[in-house]
Amino acid sequence: MVRAHVSPPELVAGRYRLFEVVQRETNRVCWLGEDATTGSPCLVTRIALPQAPAGEAVHRAPGRVIRTGETMASLCPGRIAAVLDAVVADGMLWTVTEWVAGVPLGDLLDRRGAFSYARAARVGLELLAVLEAAHTHGVTHGELSPGQVFVREEGSVVVTGFGLAGATLAPRLTAPAYASPEQARDERIGPAADLWTLGAILYTMVEGRPPFRDRGRPEATLKGVDRLPLRTPVRAGPLTRAVQGLLRKDCRERLTRPVVRAALTRALTEEPGTTVPEA
Repeated sequence: MVRAHVSPPELVAGRYRLFEVVQRETNRVCWLGEDATTGSPCLVTRIALPQAPAGEAVHRAPGRVIRTGETMASLCPGRIAAVLDAVVADGMLWTVTEWVAGVPLGDLLDRRGAFSYARAARVGLELLAVLEAAHTHGVTHGELSPGQVFVREEGSVVVTGFGLAGATLAPRLTAPAYASPEQARDERIGPAADLWTLGAILYTMVEGRPPFRDRGRPEATLKGVDRLPLRTPVRAGPLTRAVQGLLRKDCRERLTRPVVRAALTRALTEEPGTTVPEA
């Protein structure tokens, strides 16, 4: 986990004090923070907005994030970081969630390297359960990435970032390398986009690198996601077909949730001593 002390000149939204940077992605920075009113720790995230956003949509963004976060927290207690506050200031969207006692998945991979296919399958099943609850209630995450997934010490995961899709008024501002092809083309998205990103996260966990690399500029990264062929996974073992099936460019051809669940469960049970997490 990246640790860098910051000393902001004033409190965010007049209330939240920032201490240390805990995670960075494209146009997205997360801090360990503190509610100056209550003294409670929190996770404060700053997300850059487009340079010329539609004003009315920007004003609606905080409410969208809070409402979606509340919905998801009620559907998946313990698996979603509760959203405490959201505000737009100086062209940035700031979100405040409860403090997550875990490590961002991306940082964990940077620190420890690729996962075994069984460990990747376990994380994948937990993410799939969250996505299934969301999709059943008409919610698409749209911004899922290794930086939005926090892994607790015992291995369970907590997901952040619900409600950002649409609120940020641009496709995949925070993690272009995990965008779906339809997002790269700036098309309307649905649950299939989340399934693509699940496949990209699974690929990253077992291969140690994303299926489509970050090219430094969001537009160049998105073009690669849309147009370049998938690099065949070489370390995925029994997860290979599931990963490839999720990473099909045509969203109509991607694997369905039940098929993915069955594949991940089979992979997990192939390793002795592992148990399947509850849905």
